[in-house]
Amino acid sequence: MSATDNSYNNQVPQRRGQLKLLAIIAVVVGPMLAAWVMVKLDIGIPDSQTNRTPLVEPAMSLGDWGIGLEPVGYGAPWRLLVTVNGDCDSACLELVHTARQIHVALGRESGRAQHVLALSGELEPAVAARLDEFPRLAHTRLDATAYQDSLHQQPEHWRQGAQLWLVDPLGTVVLHHEQGEPAKRLLDDLKYLMKVSKVG
Repeated sequence: MSATDNSYNNQVPQRRGQLKLLAIIAVVVGPMLAAWVMVKLDIGIPDSQTNRTPLVEPAMSLGDWGIGLEPVGYGAPWRLLVTVNGDCDSACLELVHTARQIHVALGRESGRAQHVLALSGELEPAVAARLDEFPRLAHTRLDATAYQDSLHQQPEHWRQGAQLWLVDPLGTVVLHHEQGEPAKRLLDDLKYLMKVSKVG
């Protein structure tokens, strides 16, 4: 065997060792470098907002609206709350139906939620008969003045007509359902909150 053959045989393992070292460095440094580039160039950064329906900010509570639903606190249900400053009209009935559909779609988790109608006006007999179609619907009174005062920092269209809100077990109004948007968005948000929350 010549000296050239010995030299070649020694270089092959040395090159393999160098390639392994480079691969290990790439595995360690590569992701860090990629993350640094993503942050600096704002590429591929996921949106930090996970909710699909508008978050209610600044925060409001049932007490701000003069609503005294019980129980409130740990172990209380999540509430799909329809509010109407006045009488329940066709838009109100439609939202009550939407709240009911979301509640039913929760499946085995439906026991952790409740759908509620809060209105400041009186129920017409015909409307009351329609609401009888929703036997698990809870009713409560809404303080019209307190309700309007609490919404002065919210979008204008939230102050008009019937509205659907998600209220957490502690009585905080968390999310608002935009009319015309798919109810599945609020359903998905509620399922997510139930999954991550230890409150209700």
